[in-house]
Amino acid sequence: MKIAPALPLSGIDVAILVGGLGTRLRGVVDDVPKPLAPVLGRPFLFYLLDRLALRGARSVTLCSGYMADFVQEKTGSKWMGMPIHHSMEKEPMGTAGALALAKVFLQSERVLVMNGDTWFEPDFKAFAEAAEGSEFCMAAAQVPDASRYGTLEWAPDGRLISFKEKSDTPAPGSINAGVYLFSQNLLAFLRVQPLSLERAVLPALTVERRVKVFPTDAPFLDIGIPSDYAAAAGFFERLGIVPNPMCPDLPIP
Repeated sequence: MKIAPALPLSGIDVAILVGGLGTRLRGVVDDVPKPLAPVLGRPFLFYLLDRLALRGARSVTLCSGYMADFVQEKTGSKWMGMPIHHSMEKEPMGTAGALALAKVFLQSERVLVMNGDTWFEPDFKAFAEAAEGSEFCMAAAQVPDASRYGTLEWAPDGRLISFKEKSDTPAPGSINAGVYLFSQNLLAFLRVQPLSLERAVLPALTVERRVKVFPTDAPFLDIGIPSDYAAAAGFFERLGIVPNPMCPDLPIP
């Protein structure tokens, strides 16, 4: 009898950062948190939960702040059989502080961390293999215009050397896709205090050559600004991810 291979996220706990205020989308999306902004009539976050469940994630923890009760109400405690935990900030904690607050739910040897307002699905099996031997592995997306993100520079051994600043000149480049694999050692280092993962923790780890980069050309979408949010429907349609118009809130099988 053949044994089915394990799904790529089997045994991995996932944290999704959904606590931001979404100020750059104000006037376009005002009544829901940014990760729940509708795309093709369905909350953006639902698409992320679908993918994680289908890839076999052991659990998902939603690190919420703004309208946290609403996030909990919309997503519940299970998604296609995958447990969902809710870690709610009482005050803004920053991305690193939010992860520290959620540690009780994140018990796998490596923890997958992602942003709730971006779509990026690398080859998770290859990503996990690349993360072996590192405390922190970052997925890098290749985008046609990296000017508003800043770009990454890494050494031949894959260790991150530096972040290049944002530019006024549009140009392709590799960017931080906001998808990471943490070791438990690094997660234990984080404290429940206001702290930014991107502005404080990552630069310090980079100086110490403790960040490994996993480059990939997987499609990337960030809905953080109105123009990119407007492009989200076409992005999902090109990927063939279209919800059932009669039941848009249900998971996509």
